Amino acid sequence: MRHITKSQKRKIYFNTPPFFIGEGFCLGGVLIPIIGYPEFESFLGLIFLAVGIFFVKRKLQTMKTGFHVLRHGVKTEAILTTISNTNLQHNNRIVKEYNFQYEANGKRLNYKYQSAYRRHLQVGNKMTLFFIEDNPKLSFIPKLYNLDIKG
Repeated sequence: MRHITKSQKRKIYFNTPPFFIGEGFCLGGVLIPIIGYPEFESFLGLIFLAVGIFFVKRKLQTMKTGFHVLRHGVKTEAILTTISNTNLQHNNRIVKEYNFQYEANGKRLNYKYQSAYRRHLQVGNKMTLFFIEDNPKLSFIPKLYNLDIKG
């Protein structure tokens, strides 16, 4: 069992897109009702808060999954097989989907990752991937979150 520090957990959280959008919506969801009270527009804060909570919850889930897989997972190598454009944009950049292929328990599996900021990745790149032996689809590539995990 690997030791994962709080700093590494925070690094996963803060390197999970969308960067600071969820936190900004949560802040807006709290401030809008305070500033706008008692006007009707103050209810928009609830919408902002709901959107913010959605994004923050997704980031927290990624952090928890990454922590669990890194702590209890088995190490293998993944190869980037395809890069394709999605219909999404983030900060005027097209979000790309990166498909990695890895072998676990004698089966070939895929790991998908979406980002608008990983321009250095090219088909054929190899990266270290961790997966849970009992559930090999539960996997995580620490390098995509700017983590360098040993062992």
